[in-house]
Amino acid sequence: MTAPGTGIPLLERRAVEAEMLLRVYAAASASLGAEQARKILEQAVDSAALAAGRAFALAAPAGEPSLAHFATVLERWQEGGVLDIKNIRLDTDSLSFDVTRCGYVQRYADLDVPTQLRTVFSCRRDAAFAEGYSPHLLLKRPKTIAEGHAACGFVFLWQP
Repeated sequence: MTAPGTGIPLLERRAVEAEMLLRVYAAASASLGAEQARKILEQAVDSAALAAGRAFALAAPAGEPSLAHFATVLERWQEGGVLDIKNIRLDTDSLSFDVTRCGYVQRYADLDVPTQLRTVFSCRRDAAFAEGYSPHLLLKRPKTIAEGHAACGFVFLWQP
């Protein structure tokens, strides 16, 4: 997937971001400690994901975000074979699916991103993206591949 306005595939954009985030983390850890440095990264990732969710919401038909429109993001997330997604289920108030292979997590591993930061760089984005898309959308995902599980079970709930 190409990031809006960049001409760069999303996986490559995330790799560039990861390299910079690692430098920020190293510098912040040296002066503030690892825990505070991680909090700074979490804030930065949340901010970027909220903005991306808001931007995606603007593309909703008639400017009205909906669960049906939100579900179309799966096509984008799978572009280029970055994710393997199975068991997609969409009804009036929920969208659920399983990610069985995550190219983002693999790319972070290839870049030697520490395991504890892979969830910050990748998985953390999803809830903030949903929040940015609509205050009616909530993500529930108890397990992730980045945490060592076989799959990520996503459930997005639309709460009026």
